Amino acid sequence: MRHNVPAKENFLQPELRIRGYPNHVIQRHIASGNNGHLFLAIGERIQSRLAFKFVPVDNLPKDPNDKDSYLNEARTANLIANPAVVRCHDVLAYFEKISATDCVVFVYDYVEGRNLREYMEKEDTRSNINISFIEEFLRTALDLLFELEKLQLQHGDLHAGNILVSENEYSRYHRLRFRITDFGVRNFLSQSGPGPINDFLNVGGILNSLLRCIDYESLDGRNRFVFNCLRDEFLARHLFESNQSIDKLACNPEKLLEKLDSLDDRFSVSDSEKSSRFVTPFDYPNCEQIGDSSSLLKGLYSDRLLGLNEIESFSNFVLTGPRGCGKTTVFRALSLNHLTSIDNDNPSSMKYIGIYYRCDDLYFAFPRYAEPNRPEALDLPMHFLTVTLLSRLLEQVRSWARKRHPEEYNRKEFALVTRLAALFEWNSERDKGVNDLVGVIGRLKTRERQRAIKKQRFAANRGSEPILNYFGPEIISRACLVIRNHFSFLRDLPFFFFIDDYSHPKITKTLQRNLNRVLMHRSPDVFFKVSTESPVSFSREDIDGKKFVESREFKLLNLGLRYIVDSGSRTAEFLRDLFARRFSQVKAYPVQSLEQLLGLASRNENATARFFREPKKDGRSTKKKEEAYLYAGCETVESMCSGDIHYVIDLVSRMVETFGGRTKLAKSRSTPKIPRHIQDRAVRQATGAFIESIRTLPYYGPRLADVVTAFGNVAHSYLVYADSSNVSSKPPHQASRIEPYESLHLSSKAQNVLDELLRYSIFIEDPRGRSRRGHTVPRFYLRRYLIPHFRLTFSRRDSLELEVSDIEMLLLDPQKFDSKMRLPDAYRRRPHDPAQEVLKL
Repeated sequence: MRHNVPAKENFLQPELRIRGYPNHVIQRHIASGNNGHLFLAIGERIQSRLAFKFVPVDNLPKDPNDKDSYLNEARTANLIANPAVVRCHDVLAYFEKISATDCVVFVYDYVEGRNLREYMEKEDTRSNINISFIEEFLRTALDLLFELEKLQLQHGDLHAGNILVSENEYSRYHRLRFRITDFGVRNFLSQSGPGPINDFLNVGGILNSLLRCIDYESLDGRNRFVFNCLRDEFLARHLFESNQSIDKLACNPEKLLEKLDSLDDRFSVSDSEKSSRFVTPFDYPNCEQIGDSSSLLKGLYSDRLLGLNEIESFSNFVLTGPRGCGKTTVFRALSLNHLTSIDNDNPSSMKYIGIYYRCDDLYFAFPRYAEPNRPEALDLPMHFLTVTLLSRLLEQVRSWARKRHPEEYNRKEFALVTRLAALFEWNSERDKGVNDLVGVIGRLKTRERQRAIKKQRFAANRGSEPILNYFGPEIISRACLVIRNHFSFLRDLPFFFFIDDYSHPKITKTLQRNLNRVLMHRSPDVFFKVSTESPVSFSREDIDGKKFVESREFKLLNLGLRYIVDSGSRTAEFLRDLFARRFSQVKAYPVQSLEQLLGLASRNENATARFFREPKKDGRSTKKKEEAYLYAGCETVESMCSGDIHYVIDLVSRMVETFGGRTKLAKSRSTPKIPRHIQDRAVRQATGAFIESIRTLPYYGPRLADVVTAFGNVAHSYLVYADSSNVSSKPPHQASRIEPYESLHLSSKAQNVLDELLRYSIFIEDPRGRSRRGHTVPRFYLRRYLIPHFRLTFSRRDSLELEVSDIEMLLLDPQKFDSKMRLPDAYRRRPHDPAQEVLKL
């Protein structure tokens, strides 16, 4: 609470009357927020009940362009017809002098009940939270977001404190209802900013907190099924994702409501056999959709994934690559939890103990994290992450040890509990319930995590509540050493912590720098494997200013780059194995291999480039000749892969649907099953749809689409009009990457655009290039999936060699770059450059 908020006792004076509401008397204090107080007021004549919210003038938002911006909260609430919204009756335009502080009075409907945050914290109401409660909350929130989308509005400040849980004790059905209040005052009409997306993220944060209130083990079949769907589909994907090319339900309240309403139907047709089988080979393109199904993960996971040996190396590791490249799949598949569930956890075959953790709840616990004003608060996120990882480690080691080494575990359990309690400095008298490993795990998972989350509210307020006894970066290594040395069966096995989705901006760079104090710490017993969506999404320093050097403190593997520079054989081996596994999951599917479906035909990129260059007779080439140069066959699909396996699966699915589906495949007697011209059509449709999906990305979407289009147009013009200078046969110039002439120093605006291109893997950076002028420079490869859209080839021989000023132009004014650089006109306008190949017309 701000210091200028008057004491709430000042408003409880019997003689206090609010102008305009002279018959209403303030009866009691309801709640206080950071900006003001809320009170119940009762009308003496007809017993009407209203909520009076007093906000000091100094705490109102200041907008130099709108002196009435403080009214936006009330305006938004009253524009919405949704019955969950708490109406505002009035905002008094004059100020009441209370304890030398001018206040504005907001007059709302009064809602009997607690806010959702209190409801989750209080023992007497927390027990009421069940799966039906959570479904009703999510339905209410999505229904509101649906109307906000239609009105082009946003809530802007959706959190558990702004949601009221109302229950009529005299109702026959005792039905709980959710009421939503306190709309954000800073964003009235939604623009191309973060507001609408944050509404979905905030709903996800509340859903995450509600799911933590559920005892999973006590759930029956239907409720367990719904819990898994809410956690693994809504929380892990739909409410987090903003890119609809990745997830069609992202930021789509109507589709999300349809899916929520379909859960009962899905459960009624699901049994253990059906849930482990595919309907089509293209189901479950993302690991998040698999949920807890170990059998599905086992059936889908291919140990031929590129870079697997490096991931399993004994070092700290950063794994990056396009969304859908398999980062989550491989991390989960290497975890002890998965190996135990598929009975592949024989001690003799174990090289390490892998613990999987996804950063969803880290985001929800510390959203938009910034460095705190109080130094002692720095360890709050560290404490949260430490107790979370240790609870998962102990839980999985306990399960595995009781299965494989029960005698030694039973003999040594209590001694381990004693040693851990001493390390954590837990008071034995106060914590008598912590007398076995289950008790230790329970305290770490609940009390210790919640303790860090609650104290974070005071991280910015100096002199407020004390912040004491939170774990620093040294505790996790010391605890792991205690655990490892305590049991003989762990002594030779280091611990690997697989930290998934550790990506900025979700996990802010400041939060990363805080946690990097432990995640980049080198130890012979503990190794941290971090996945992030791109190299620019990861901070390479800690909050103390220590810089982390690749190959010394950590190894980095960019899966997108690994697939691009692969000669093709390993990519082909991996993708063919992946599709063979998928085809085998569908009973009696008419195709069993990618080769059978798409056919084999080696690509000649130089010949393809010459075909693209040659003039078409009568406006077209002969059909037979054209057939040879279509984007078709296994080699095309494999060449299009930049690690973005999700897109490759979707592409092959699109080819099957364009052809006519499973029925048509079963009738086809030809090889390949799908004709090449249909494959080519599906490729062009898919790549065109990808370009359009780039335009819908938040903030920079249209600019990113313009940049990649300008690059593609110029690269295609080089293919048509210029020859390659480094091959004696003078094939067409086939560029699919940018190579700067010298070290890259861009303006901040241009660098921001480049970072976004790399974040979404529209371009993929190779940091180990060398320019023609001898500088060590990064190269930027066009995502291979986009190559067919611009009628380029998959050759990696040539580059667009550009001055830094030209790259700056491409990023900030792509239309000008296209006009200036596209051949042949651009070539004729520019001074002769001996370094450039003579134009061949």
